[in-house]
Amino acid sequence: MNTILEKLKSTRILAGIGIACLILGTILSYITFSFWGYTKSFSLIEYWEGKVIIVLAVANLLFIFKDFIEKYIPSLFNTTIGKKFSEINNAKYSLIPTILSTIFVIYLHFHLKIDSDYVHHGIGFYLVWTGIICLVAYAILHRNENEIKG
Repeated sequence: MNTILEKLKSTRILAGIGIACLILGTILSYITFSFWGYTKSFSLIEYWEGKVIIVLAVANLLFIFKDFIEKYIPSLFNTTIGKKFSEINNAKYSLIPTILSTIFVIYLHFHLKIDSDYVHHGIGFYLVWTGIICLVAYAILHRNENEIKG
């Protein structure tokens, strides 16, 4: 058990899983409505809420995996905004989109009151929450780090 925790502390696997789950959860079915044989699924990407979650996931990706992105896609940091991101070496800035994502998903959960026999959560709902849990766990494990480490 100790080796798993050390492995999670020394790598960014948890953050990668969290970001991937957030993006997939936004694209896949979030809510499914079923009534007398008629079934309709809704994904968050169709609405502004999904677009906000995608933007926050991309912001997390840029903050946490900045060194990999700089190594493999250096032209991304030649723009004005890209130069500002390349100057940031503090991994704690990833807390901002993580906290905003968490608040937003909690808001979304309570805003979409699903308490019917006809409306059910889809796979996207569970992936979004898994992504949030992984990103928060990553933030807790790496709360004392100042520099981004691989």
